[in-house]
Amino acid sequence: MSLFGSAKGTAYRHLHALSLTKRLVAVVVLMVLVAYMVTAGVTTMLLRDYLTERMDTELSRDIGPLGNAAYARSLQGGAFVAALVPNDYYVVITPSAANSVPSPFVTDGTESDHPDLGRIDVDDTSIVQEKPFTAPSATGEFEWRVLTSALPEGRGTVAIALPTTEIENTVRTLWVLTLLVGLATLVAVSVLGWLAVRRAFRPLSRIEDTASAIAAGDLTRRIPPPGAQDEVASLSDSLNIMLADIEQAFAVRKASEQRMRQFVADASHELRTPLATVRGYAELYRVGGVSKPEDIASAMRRIEDEATRMTGLVESLLLLTRWDSTGTMEQEPVDLVVLASDVVQDARVRAPGHRVRLVPLGAGTGRPLAQGNDGALRQVLTNLVANAVTHTPDGTEIEVALGVDSGCCVVEVRDHGSGIDAETAERVFERFYRADAGRTRARGGTGLGLAIVATIVARHDGTVRHEPTPGGGATFRVELPLHSRRGHGDAEDTDDAESDDAESDDAESDDADSDHGAHQHSTNDATPHAQRVSSKSSAITDARGV
Repeated sequence: MSLFGSAKGTAYRHLHALSLTKRLVAVVVLMVLVAYMVTAGVTTMLLRDYLTERMDTELSRDIGPLGNAAYARSLQGGAFVAALVPNDYYVVITPSAANSVPSPFVTDGTESDHPDLGRIDVDDTSIVQEKPFTAPSATGEFEWRVLTSALPEGRGTVAIALPTTEIENTVRTLWVLTLLVGLATLVAVSVLGWLAVRRAFRPLSRIEDTASAIAAGDLTRRIPPPGAQDEVASLSDSLNIMLADIEQAFAVRKASEQRMRQFVADASHELRTPLATVRGYAELYRVGGVSKPEDIASAMRRIEDEATRMTGLVESLLLLTRWDSTGTMEQEPVDLVVLASDVVQDARVRAPGHRVRLVPLGAGTGRPLAQGNDGALRQVLTNLVANAVTHTPDGTEIEVALGVDSGCCVVEVRDHGSGIDAETAERVFERFYRADAGRTRARGGTGLGLAIVATIVARHDGTVRHEPTPGGGATFRVELPLHSRRGHGDAEDTDDAESDDAESDDAESDDADSDHGAHQHSTNDATPHAQRVSSKSSAITDARGV
């Protein structure tokens, strides 16, 4: 048993050391070989049984005539002539007398050898059974098929025999032909199996090549689609989908790492200058460089300004972090007319040199009642208006347009400056991005204002994008989900729209015309919480009361 187990283990090791193609071909060849051997063995056995049965039939047919003829000749004392014996029969007559000697009769084909029979009496088992049996030859070269029978009237027994050489020759010939055909079949099966398996595994080879290329770093490689719609095709489609997801995941991770590195570099750059300023003034004071009261006051003011700048930067970063990490957000119906009127009024106070006014959207009807967070949406409008104020010269007209369009609340902050070029517009919502390559702070800002806008709007399931203002300038369009109000009909929406139009006309009448100045836009911060003004124009008061 241990020897069989050792041989089995060795065969398994050798088989698994081969490639999958060779293993499959070897298994197919072995299966064909086993099947062929079983078929050849069964065929040979059936042929031998058939030929033996046919010989037994001949013996049963000829034993009567041959036995009578041979017995008659034995009484006459004459020779048993060959003409009376067909084929190669060997006949033995055994008289019933106890002291009698069996009389064999041979033909030309049985003179050289004969079966080893001995004396066969009437009570012999073969006589009783009356069935043919096989007996060895006297020389042991081949075998004989023998049939015995009793002579009439108890005169003795007769036995006839035929050599099985024809049967053995036929079976031997069959084995030779089977071996030759089997070898040719195995060779053909091996060659065709190799070609068929290689062709069937060709898609798997492509998968292997693709996997190797991807492992080498080429994430854009895909598995070519196979011609047949089979399991390999389904596997290829699934793997291509998986590879696309992996490529996208790697791209996202790479972009995230790049943004993180850029974020850290930009934050470090933004903090380095105010920290250096604060340190410089502190060292200047320590070494006695500022001693006069007015110099000390100026140094303290500069330190306070830089500290305020750092505080604004840190607060903006904390705000972005909070919006990025907050899982849920309190939402409520928010009237954008109220928010916009507050932001417009605050902007008029902070930037009296700009003409900031509230106007209707011009497309769509209905009151812009959004679903969201009041403080967050106020931050969005404040940043957009502050961005337009900061990066446009005095006298520039800035419009805040409100309305409902295509089932969404729409806010547009339009200015009529020089506008934003296409390259800047593609990156305008990136964190710390400013079109000013020199990173000048003459107009303030850290490059986080529009990034905060994009983050907050995305958390409200809305969109924000840049559009050129007709006639020159930049427009930032914000679309937010419309709050579903119950118990309000279209009539109320129409009244709200008309009230908004009236308010916008009144607000516009308070502004003076001025020439448009050229400017270059860039993203920026706005003061997180705009100063509220207690008294507003009558148009704004009407808008709040709608």
